[in-house]
Amino acid sequence: MSKFSYYVESYCLAQWVKIIYGSRDFCQGWLHARMDSSPRPHFRLVRSDGKILSESEARYDVSIGMIAGWPTAEQYEFAAKEAIEKARVIRENARKHNERAS
Repeated sequence: MSKFSYYVESYCLAQWVKIIYGSRDFCQGWLHARMDSSPRPHFRLVRSDGKILSESEARYDVSIGMIAGWPTAEQYEFAAKEAIEKARVIRENARKHNERAS
């Protein structure tokens, strides 16, 4: 049995937030499963003594049409509109959070 515990942190609203607790293998598996996700926030695996064991940088690209076939221009435009709306909601939630924190 390990003398350490482990957790995954995500950089959110200008601070590191602990999001997953578990064994080292569990946390590494959780991070590995998200490596190809896009977009994604900056993640890091941290040991209970504060040592950062690994990090995965944030990704800003958007996977459109990665499943199969060739998306039409209309599909790209619709996906872009959806992404912009999601960004607006996230920005509004961050603004509300920052107002409450002040």
